[in-house]
Amino acid sequence: MKAGIFFVRVWRILSIAGFLFALFSSYISYPDAVAVRFDEQNQPIQTLGRETIFYLAIGIFIINNTLINLASRLIAKVPTDKLPVPNHEIWAANRPALNLIFKNWFSLLMSAINTIVGLGLLVLSFLNRSDRPIRAVEYAWLLPLSTAILIAVLAWLPIRLFMKPNNDD
Repeated sequence: MKAGIFFVRVWRILSIAGFLFALFSSYISYPDAVAVRFDEQNQPIQTLGRETIFYLAIGIFIINNTLINLASRLIAKVPTDKLPVPNHEIWAANRPALNLIFKNWFSLLMSAINTIVGLGLLVLSFLNRSDRPIRAVEYAWLLPLSTAILIAVLAWLPIRLFMKPNNDD
Protein backbone atom coordinates (compact mmCIF):
# COMPACT_ATOMS: atom_id res chain seq x y z
CA MET A 1 0.00 0.00 0.00
CA LYS A 2 1.34 3.42 -0.92
CA ALA A 3 1.87 6.07 1.72
CA GLY A 4 -0.71 8.39 0.14
CA ILE A 5 -3.44 5.77 0.18
CA PHE A 6 -2.53 4.90 3.77
CA PHE A 7 -2.74 8.59 4.77
CA VAL A 8 -6.16 8.97 3.13
CA ARG A 9 -7.57 5.91 4.89
CA VAL A 10 -6.12 6.84 8.29
CA TRP A 11 -7.39 10.44 8.03
CA ARG A 12 -10.85 9.21 7.08
CA ILE A 13 -11.05 6.87 10.08
CA LEU A 14 -9.61 9.51 12.43
CA SER A 15 -11.97 12.18 11.10
CA ILE A 16 -15.00 10.00 11.75
CA ALA A 17 -13.76 9.07 15.24
CA GLY A 18 -12.85 12.70 15.95
CA PHE A 19 -16.21 13.95 14.75
CA LEU A 20 -18.06 11.45 16.97
CA PHE A 21 -15.86 12.36 19.95
CA ALA A 22 -16.45 16.09 19.36
CA LEU A 23 -20.18 15.53 18.90
CA PHE A 24 -20.75 13.62 22.11
CA SER A 25 -18.26 15.49 24.31
CA SER A 26 -19.60 18.86 23.21
CA TYR A 27 -23.22 17.72 23.62
CA ILE A 28 -22.49 16.73 27.21
CA SER A 29 -20.83 20.07 27.97
CA TYR A 30 -23.38 22.31 26.21
CA PRO A 31 -25.92 24.18 28.30
CA ASP A 32 -29.57 23.84 27.24
CA ALA A 33 -29.33 27.08 25.24
CA VAL A 34 -26.05 27.18 23.33
CA ALA A 35 -24.74 30.63 22.43
CA VAL A 36 -23.84 30.68 18.74
CA ARG A 37 -23.44 34.45 18.13
CA PHE A 38 -21.79 37.05 20.30
CA ASP A 39 -21.64 40.84 20.28
CA GLU A 40 -18.53 43.02 20.73
CA GLN A 41 -18.71 42.67 24.53
CA ASN A 42 -18.81 38.86 24.18
CA GLN A 43 -22.42 38.69 25.27
CA PRO A 44 -24.55 36.05 23.54
CA ILE A 45 -27.05 37.51 21.09
CA GLN A 46 -28.29 34.28 19.53
CA THR A 47 -28.75 30.82 20.99
CA LEU A 48 -29.80 27.40 19.73
CA GLY A 49 -30.93 24.37 21.66
CA ARG A 50 -28.26 21.75 22.18
CA GLU A 51 -30.49 19.11 20.57
CA THR A 52 -30.77 21.30 17.47
CA ILE A 53 -26.99 21.55 17.18
CA PHE A 54 -26.65 17.81 17.79
CA TYR A 55 -29.13 16.88 15.06
CA LEU A 56 -27.73 19.47 12.64
CA ALA A 57 -24.25 18.02 13.10
CA ILE A 58 -25.55 14.47 12.62
CA GLY A 59 -27.41 15.60 9.48
CA ILE A 60 -24.30 17.26 8.04
CA PHE A 61 -22.28 14.13 8.81
CA ILE A 62 -24.77 11.76 7.17
CA ILE A 63 -25.32 13.96 4.11
CA ASN A 64 -21.58 14.56 3.71
CA ASN A 65 -20.58 10.93 3.93
CA THR A 66 -23.52 9.57 1.94
CA LEU A 67 -23.48 12.02 -0.96
CA ILE A 68 -19.72 12.14 -1.37
CA ASN A 69 -19.50 8.35 -1.20
CA LEU A 70 -22.25 8.14 -3.83
CA ALA A 71 -20.40 10.61 -6.07
CA SER A 72 -17.22 8.57 -5.61
CA ARG A 73 -18.97 5.43 -6.79
CA LEU A 74 -20.71 7.15 -9.70
CA ILE A 75 -17.57 8.81 -11.08
CA ALA A 76 -16.12 5.36 -11.72
CA LYS A 77 -19.02 4.65 -14.09
CA VAL A 78 -18.56 7.79 -16.19
CA PRO A 79 -16.82 7.05 -19.50
CA THR A 80 -13.24 8.30 -19.57
CA ASP A 81 -13.84 10.49 -22.63
CA LYS A 82 -16.52 12.41 -20.69
CA LEU A 83 -14.22 13.26 -17.76
CA PRO A 84 -12.46 16.63 -17.96
CA VAL A 85 -8.96 15.38 -17.14
CA PRO A 86 -5.65 16.65 -18.52
CA ASN A 87 -3.46 14.19 -20.43
CA HIS A 88 -6.66 12.47 -21.49
CA GLU A 89 -4.99 9.78 -23.61
CA ILE A 90 -2.69 8.73 -20.77
CA TRP A 91 -5.53 8.53 -18.25
CA ALA A 92 -7.77 6.67 -20.70
CA ALA A 93 -5.18 3.92 -20.84
CA ASN A 94 -4.92 3.87 -17.04
CA ARG A 95 -8.56 4.00 -15.97
CA PRO A 96 -8.10 1.93 -12.76
CA ALA A 97 -5.47 4.42 -11.57
CA LEU A 98 -7.79 7.32 -12.42
CA ASN A 99 -10.64 5.69 -10.48
CA LEU A 100 -8.36 5.27 -7.46
CA ILE A 101 -7.29 8.92 -7.63
CA PHE A 102 -10.91 10.08 -7.69
CA LYS A 103 -11.85 7.69 -4.88
CA ASN A 104 -8.99 8.98 -2.73
CA TRP A 105 -9.88 12.59 -3.48
CA PHE A 106 -13.51 12.08 -2.48
CA SER A 107 -12.30 10.39 0.73
CA LEU A 108 -10.05 13.39 1.39
CA LEU A 109 -13.01 15.73 0.86
CA MET A 110 -15.18 13.69 3.25
CA SER A 111 -12.40 13.67 5.84
CA ALA A 112 -11.86 17.42 5.51
CA ILE A 113 -15.54 18.20 6.09
CA ASN A 114 -15.74 15.78 9.04
CA THR A 115 -12.63 17.37 10.57
CA ILE A 116 -13.87 20.94 10.12
CA VAL A 117 -17.32 20.19 11.58
CA GLY A 118 -15.73 18.34 14.51
CA LEU A 119 -13.37 21.24 15.23
CA GLY A 120 -16.30 23.66 14.98
CA LEU A 121 -18.26 21.66 17.55
CA LEU A 122 -15.30 21.67 19.93
CA VAL A 123 -14.80 25.43 19.56
CA LEU A 124 -18.51 26.00 20.17
CA SER A 125 -18.22 23.86 23.28
CA PHE A 126 -15.24 25.87 24.52
CA LEU A 127 -17.07 29.15 23.86
CA ASN A 128 -20.03 28.02 25.97
CA ARG A 129 -18.08 27.04 29.06
CA SER A 130 -18.95 29.21 32.02
CA ASP A 131 -15.61 28.68 33.75
CA ARG A 132 -13.61 30.65 31.16
CA PRO A 133 -13.96 34.13 29.72
CA ILE A 134 -14.66 34.32 26.00
CA ARG A 135 -11.71 35.60 24.00
CA ALA A 136 -12.15 35.41 20.25
CA VAL A 137 -8.38 35.46 19.77
CA GLU A 138 -8.13 31.99 21.31
CA TYR A 139 -10.40 30.54 18.62
CA ALA A 140 -9.33 32.68 15.66
CA TRP A 141 -7.32 29.73 14.32
CA LEU A 142 -10.45 27.83 13.25
CA LEU A 143 -11.29 29.81 10.10
CA PRO A 144 -7.75 29.96 8.64
CA LEU A 145 -7.17 26.29 9.44
CA SER A 146 -10.49 25.27 7.87
CA THR A 147 -9.72 27.35 4.79
CA ALA A 148 -6.24 25.85 4.48
CA ILE A 149 -7.60 22.31 4.78
CA LEU A 150 -10.24 22.91 2.10
CA ILE A 151 -7.81 24.63 -0.27
CA ALA A 152 -5.27 21.82 0.13
CA VAL A 153 -7.88 19.13 -0.53
CA LEU A 154 -9.45 20.96 -3.48
CA ALA A 155 -6.03 21.67 -5.03
CA TRP A 156 -4.85 18.06 -4.63
CA LEU A 157 -7.01 16.64 -7.43
CA PRO A 158 -5.92 18.93 -10.29
CA ILE A 159 -2.29 18.69 -9.19
CA ARG A 160 -2.47 14.90 -9.10
CA LEU A 161 -4.21 14.72 -12.47
CA PHE A 162 -1.44 16.73 -14.14
CA MET A 163 1.06 14.12 -12.94
CA LYS A 164 1.50 10.90 -14.85
CA PRO A 165 -0.08 7.77 -13.42
CA ASN A 166 2.13 5.45 -11.40
CA ASN A 167 2.10 1.73 -11.95
CA ASP A 168 1.13 1.31 -8.26
CA ASP A 169 -1.94 3.61 -8.42
